[in-house]
Amino acid sequence: VLTNFLLFVENSTVMNSSNAGLPTPFEWLSGGIFFGKKGGSQNEIDNCKDVFTLLKGVFESATQLFHEMTSEESLAQFKMTEAKEKTKREAEKLLSARLSRLRFLLYEERRQSSQTEFSRKPAIAFKTSEILTGKGTSNRELSNLMPALLKNLSRLPFESRKDISAIFSYLLQCGLDGADADRYKMAMKNFRDYVKHNFDNIMPVIVNNHDCGPPYSSTPDVVLHAGIMFRSCIKHLCLYEQLVGTNENVTRFVFPFIDKYVQSPNFDCASDSMESLKALLTGGVEGENNKDAQTSRYQIAAAFLERDYEAIWDHRFNAKLLSSKESNYLIRRMALQILSMVLLTRANYAVMVRYIANKKNLILVMLLLRDRSPHITLDAFNVFKIFVANPSKPQEIHKILSDNKSKLCTYLEGLHKEKEAKDSQFRDEKALVITTIQSL
Repeated sequence: VLTNFLLFVENSTVMNSSNAGLPTPFEWLSGGIFFGKKGGSQNEIDNCKDVFTLLKGVFESATQLFHEMTSEESLAQFKMTEAKEKTKREAEKLLSARLSRLRFLLYEERRQSSQTEFSRKPAIAFKTSEILTGKGTSNRELSNLMPALLKNLSRLPFESRKDISAIFSYLLQCGLDGADADRYKMAMKNFRDYVKHNFDNIMPVIVNNHDCGPPYSSTPDVVLHAGIMFRSCIKHLCLYEQLVGTNENVTRFVFPFIDKYVQSPNFDCASDSMESLKALLTGGVEGENNKDAQTSRYQIAAAFLERDYEAIWDHRFNAKLLSSKESNYLIRRMALQILSMVLLTRANYAVMVRYIANKKNLILVMLLLRDRSPHITLDAFNVFKIFVANPSKPQEIHKILSDNKSKLCTYLEGLHKEKEAKDSQFRDEKALVITTIQSL
């Protein structure tokens, strides 16, 4: 059998040498009935290691999809035509496969580099960053690929959305953490500078993708992906400063979270938006190792919180996030935690002094101190103690505390007895608050 097979291969090879374009026996075997056809197939994509080929294919598939989705009329016509529907499904399939392959290559390269010691430049990350930013390639149209994908994120297949978010966030974070982070810094900075240069084309789209209502009507998974990308941007000092640096940008990129996104009826969307709002207002990035960068971040946050104090705290934060009439349990609890972090950050001293000098703020916190939820009462206590500890209380604050000191002390003595028995810090803080109020 083996001898006959080898003769068949030899004869077929001779035949194909005189018939250019015909597949060889091995090509037939690898691309035939056992493994499927080769041309533009899933098998080809799964074995592709060339970043440019993958991204060019993503561009072509995305262009094909977006071409028929430019208006409601063309979209309706697209759905009516069976041939076009088939073309659309094929384009979606190829788009998903190529994005998935690129994501795999990026993460696999990082996995290998973290497990082995080598000094060479990470080729996949660097090439992906170069191509998407329009550097190092004559195909400049690929520099517009990422904004186009983000703009049409809701229209793309489910898996494609996830892969786009992962690739975008990876390129912005690959040089921040890990023992091998230094090797990835050039690729990361290249992509970060691209986002900064194209800020007005990228950031509004990411923020608008948080909106579940018309005209954007983002699905919950799109909101979560947008949140991941948004917080990836905040991790870079230059992008964070651009987000909150002017009144106009605060109105465009911060206020929508307070006014609308955190109020989403979907629990996951609301909590994710609160995480983004927390990063915006506190300027904090978990795991920040660079103390100078973190100090600068706190200073940027303090400057914009003081500059836009009334618009943030008086008109929005208190009224929409802490009020029991306007917010739910999740919003009130996370808002109290954010408020406590802001007031206890040293860089926000001016904001703290102004906030704890307002009697309306004290009354609001005292009401939350009597909330039905023990979690909210505990978080409210962490804010209330700042009012009490202020050595220079305004007369109206002093009067409210003094007039209600008997009821306040009685209530505080019974507050979270079980925590007091286990937590010595809480016990000491509560005792100090009660003693301070009694001495008024």
